[in-house]
Amino acid sequence: MKKSPINKKPIKEIGVWTVTCWIFIGLAGLISVFSGIVTIKAGQLFIGILFLVFGVFVFVPRKYLRISRPLKVIIFISAYFTLLVISGINTPKPEQQYEYYSLEQPFNLTFGNNIFSMKINNVSKETQIIVNNEQTISSSGFYLFVNGEITNLGKVTSDLQFKSELKDSEDNLYIIFATDTRVGGFQPNLEKKFYNVFEIPRQASGLKFFVKDKTNVIKVVNLE
Repeated sequence: MKKSPINKKPIKEIGVWTVTCWIFIGLAGLISVFSGIVTIKAGQLFIGILFLVFGVFVFVPRKYLRISRPLKVIIFISAYFTLLVISGINTPKPEQQYEYYSLEQPFNLTFGNNIFSMKINNVSKETQIIVNNEQTISSSGFYLFVNGEITNLGKVTSDLQFKSELKDSEDNLYIIFATDTRVGGFQPNLEKKFYNVFEIPRQASGLKFFVKDKTNVIKVVNLE
């Protein structure tokens, strides 16, 4: 009795290219889905849904789409980055945050690991000032001196270069006209006085001193 021959099918090997494609598909799908969730949470519902749609798109076998693998990759990459740009353009800017203080009320300024305490003690007005070359100059308005003090709350000596500006009740912006250049090299726990000078018109009122540090919160000191 003869035994019928056994048909042995060759074992199909999975190549490196196939594995690479699977990894790319998985990562592309997960990134697109994650982008969709983040975009929806940011309030962009329609764009977020499109991200999710293209996340599902990468997992659909190409035999059902009837397109080649390279074309599928091109479609996904083009669509993903287009949605990414649209999402970035439509992302609302975060609302600026402020902290409000009065004269002689201390507040902290943060610059990386360095923290300083600042306090605006008082303001004074002059119609004339003496500049570095000992020349006296005058103004049709006022030179407003904003006098304050700074203390280094850290444990090492640090320099401090803070940004400040002045605004009035009409939202007019005034930049520094002169400043005390000796502000620098703050020793730990030692108080150092400083002043900023602004040239303002005589009718200016409702003056507020704005100080910026490395945080997202601007400190505002009411000078009146």
